[in-house]
Amino acid sequence: MNNFPLFFIHIPKTAGSSFRVAAEQYFGSEATYFDYGNGSKETHPDILKFEYESKDRYLAAKSIKKNAKFLSGHVIYPKYAPFFPAKSVVTFVRDPAQQVRSHYEHFSRLHGYNGSFEDFIKENRFANMQSKALNGIWTDAIGFIGITERYNESIALFNKYYGTDIKVLDINKNTAKASGTYTFTERETSLIKKMNAKDYALYDYALIRFELHKELLEKELPLVRFGQMNILPKDKGKQLNIWACCYEQEEALEADIIVDGQVVEHVKLSDYRALASERNIHREGYIGKSYKYPDTFREGQAVKVVEKQTQIVIFEDVVS
Repeated sequence: MNNFPLFFIHIPKTAGSSFRVAAEQYFGSEATYFDYGNGSKETHPDILKFEYESKDRYLAAKSIKKNAKFLSGHVIYPKYAPFFPAKSVVTFVRDPAQQVRSHYEHFSRLHGYNGSFEDFIKENRFANMQSKALNGIWTDAIGFIGITERYNESIALFNKYYGTDIKVLDINKNTAKASGTYTFTERETSLIKKMNAKDYALYDYALIRFELHKELLEKELPLVRFGQMNILPKDKGKQLNIWACCYEQEEALEADIIVDGQVVEHVKLSDYRALASERNIHREGYIGKSYKYPDTFREGQAVKVVEKQTQIVIFEDVVS
């Protein structure tokens, strides 16, 4: 599949400026579109014309898909979601406390914010900014999630996966800051964790995923994406409902269902999931599997689903 154009969700203060400038240098200004709002000089003329003047996002996206290889903006995923396959969606995430403090410093310097840091933390509009930006897409379906604290590694991984040669740049930093990281009082840390619980969950997940994707690419194994889908509370521990796919292959993934270490069934993840189709995940939505535990499964037994090619555990449960 063609990876381009890429849709870069530029979350504020996550090293996104360095990445987007490096991407523009690589792809060329003619093939790089920006959407930083109606009042921004950086926003592409076609986006200004169609998105902000004509109020016709479809035509804006049509121009992007025809002419661009890279779209970047302080926008949330749903804005352009219908026009991009999930593999083409990319972003960076950052330790939430560092992101919050950096955003506060930026807002104070450039946007006239007069409140205290504690005031800033308590404002809902500044809370969970990273997870808000990605709302609407299954986290593991996102094509690439870079880690700000591991920026050089992230660029190397990005280039390996997408076959690009984007350079490492280091721009738009707060030069008044003495060290590389901010420090916090216990009260500040507690408040940040309370107000940004979803961002902490996202960041922890992204770190685990980063290591997994790095390992798979180094071993030249398929980059498997997977996750759980909703089941009713009464069905938990009694059945599974999962999705999994690999963007680099058209065939459905296969997996073993293992109970207490013994393979009990082979399954193919090829059931239709409307949500996966709507969100352009892969295979037009045919990436799911539902499985009701048979009566032979006993309470307390451990259930695992292991993808065959990589031997990755893509689901774990306990029979209840």
